[in-house]
Amino acid sequence: MKVDDKFQILKFFAAVFNSVFLILGLCIFGCAVWILFDKDNFIAVLSSVEVKTVAGGLFIIGLVVVGVTILGCMGAQLENRCFLLLYMGFLICIVLGQLFVIFIILLNHGKVCPGPKVDKIITEYGTNPDNQRHWKLLDNVQRYGHCCGMQSPNDWQSNMFIKNNSLIEVYPCSCFNTTDCPAISGFSTLLFGNGSETQIHPQVQCVDIITNWLKENTLTIVGMEVGLLISQVLQFIVAVYLYQTVGQKVKLRNVSQLILSEEHCEPNPDYLDDPDYPDQNHTYPEPNQAYAHTNLAYPEEILAYPDDQHPAYSGPNHSYHH
Repeated sequence: MKVDDKFQILKFFAAVFNSVFLILGLCIFGCAVWILFDKDNFIAVLSSVEVKTVAGGLFIIGLVVVGVTILGCMGAQLENRCFLLLYMGFLICIVLGQLFVIFIILLNHGKVCPGPKVDKIITEYGTNPDNQRHWKLLDNVQRYGHCCGMQSPNDWQSNMFIKNNSLIEVYPCSCFNTTDCPAISGFSTLLFGNGSETQIHPQVQCVDIITNWLKENTLTIVGMEVGLLISQVLQFIVAVYLYQTVGQKVKLRNVSQLILSEEHCEPNPDYLDDPDYPDQNHTYPEPNQAYAHTNLAYPEEILAYPDDQHPAYSGPNHSYHH
C-alpha cells in the first residue's frame, strides 16, 4: 500500500475516533456542570467533598478533551509530528486523570449516604423557609417515587411543625395518593394534610429510591469514562501509526528532492576532461523515471532496500562524480 493511501485511511479513522472522543468528553463535561451548578437535584443536597472532587475532575477532563481533540485534528491535517506527539502525551495524561476519577467514584460511592441529610430536611420541612428548594426535592421523590418518609411514614413524627402542634396522622401532601390533599382542621398550611395510612403511599422506603437513583447516575458516569478510555486507546494506536506514516512521507519527500538536486546540479569544471565524466549533452531520464530500470515503484520501494541490496546498486566500486 502506498504511503499516501495509508495516510488517508489513518486520517479517516482518526477523525472517527476523535468525533466519538469529543462527544463523550462533552457528555462528561455536561455531567460535571450539572453536579456543580444545578441546585435543584439531590446531588446538590448530598454534596460532599468526594462528590465535589469527582465533579471537579470530570469538569477538567471534559475541557481538556475538547482541546486535545482539536490538537489531534490539527496534527493529522497539517502532518505535524510535533502536534501528534503532544496529542499522544495529552491522551496519556487524560487516561491517568480518568483512572483517578473512577478510583474515587468506586472508593467513595458507599459513603454518599442520603439518610442523615434527608432526615434533617424532614425535621425542618415547613418551618425553615431557607430550605424550600430542598422541600420541593423531597416532595418530588415522595410524589413520583410513591413513598413516604425515609424508612416509613413514621419518620414524619420527628417534624418540628407536627411535634410542636401535637398533630396525629399528619403528613406532607406529597405523601398522599389522593388527588386533593386532605386539609388539617384549624390550619391553613398547604404543605401538610390529615389522613389515615390507607390514604398515603404504600410502605416503600424513599431511601431505596434515592440510593438506586444515585447508583444509576454513578454507573452512567463510570460507563462514559470507560467508553472514553476505550476511545483513547484506539486514538493512541492510530496516532502512533500517523506519526510513523508522516515520518515516512517526510523521508520520501527528502529523497525526491535529493534526486532532483543531483540531476540538475551544475557540472564541475575539474571533471570536464575526465573521460569517465558524463557528457553534458547526454539526455538523462525524467525525475519520476530515474529508477525505472530497477522495476521499483518510485520512490517508496527504493527506501525498502538497503543501499547495498537494491537493483540500482552497481557494486562497492561504484562512485558518483559531482
